[in-house]
Amino acid sequence: MSKFQLLTVLAALALACGAEVEPSAVDAALAADDQCSAEGEDGALCMLNALQMKAAKLEVDAEAEGEPSSCTSGLVGQVRSFAPGCLDACPRACGPLGVAMNAYMTKGGQPAAKTAVCQYKSQFSCFLSSSVWPQCEALVN
Repeated sequence: MSKFQLLTVLAALALACGAEVEPSAVDAALAADDQCSAEGEDGALCMLNALQMKAAKLEVDAEAEGEPSSCTSGLVGQVRSFAPGCLDACPRACGPLGVAMNAYMTKGGQPAAKTAVCQYKSQFSCFLSSSVWPQCEALVN
């Protein structure tokens, strides 16, 4: 499968997942006390979001120290070479895109990629925003 087809599948999966939790609500809650409740699905979602935010911060710190970015290295870097504006507009989605691409290729194709995309809905939604989509559309068409 070509990289373009893979990105198309991932974009479709992002739409299929739908947004169940408003990202701004989770971000506001984490900013308020940096803690998650340990109960039920809400607690699990909060913890997942907290880990994602921590990973994003670590990535920014690594980039500041001159380490290669997940947006410019590996398979994601290859996808970026076709539409740099797309991935540059959504840097928090680069790591999750790499996870989804790896899942697709090594863990069972589309079902595995869908699971990865659904774990990072808020990051993938960036690609579909009205201001970014025109820069990403070339990867899908």
